[in-house]
Amino acid sequence: MATRSYDATRRRERADEERRATRRRVVEAARELFVTRGYVATTVADIAKEAGVALQSVYNAGKSKAALMHLVVDLAVAGDDQEVLLTDRPSFTAITEQPTAERQVETIAALIAETMQRLAPVWVAYRQAAAVDPSAAASLEAAHRRRNETFSTMIGMVDQERLRLPPDEATDTAWAVGSIDVYLLLRSIRGWDHERYARWLTRTLVDQLVEPA
Repeated sequence: MATRSYDATRRRERADEERRATRRRVVEAARELFVTRGYVATTVADIAKEAGVALQSVYNAGKSKAALMHLVVDLAVAGDDQEVLLTDRPSFTAITEQPTAERQVETIAALIAETMQRLAPVWVAYRQAAAVDPSAAASLEAAHRRRNETFSTMIGMVDQERLRLPPDEATDTAWAVGSIDVYLLLRSIRGWDHERYARWLTRTLVDQLVEPA
């Protein structure tokens, strides 16, 4: 009986691994097509063909094209498909480990810059989706609100006695300055490279958020 139980467990584990691998292929295929063709021009059948899976496998990963767009954005924000909350990841807990408020905000700025670099390529497609699909528009708005909550958590990790602004205002300031829209303006319109953006963001957030010692 023990052997059969073990075999059943292993079969379930293998099946789960296969489902995750298929889901990953679908999301990566959707990302590639959304970025290169755009959201509107990409069909669910295109995604299935790009991923090399059956059409039903695409719908198993995401119930609709808008849902797939949301998964693509989630992958870009997190950097992987591990089921771990952003706030539980080492890159977040590192904020509290820094010795000064300046270093804490610098760590936040580095985290924002790294996320923006991953997110920027898919954001144009996300805005296209929101323009033509009400569910995608609702998803985009909800993503902005969740991001503000994440920023509130990060600001809460900074030495509160050194904050220049009240926590709510500090949160909104970091959220706005570190937004994807500002990143795209500076990269696309002003022609900044990523390194220049990261330096500017770090300097600006420290100046705006931290009271000089």
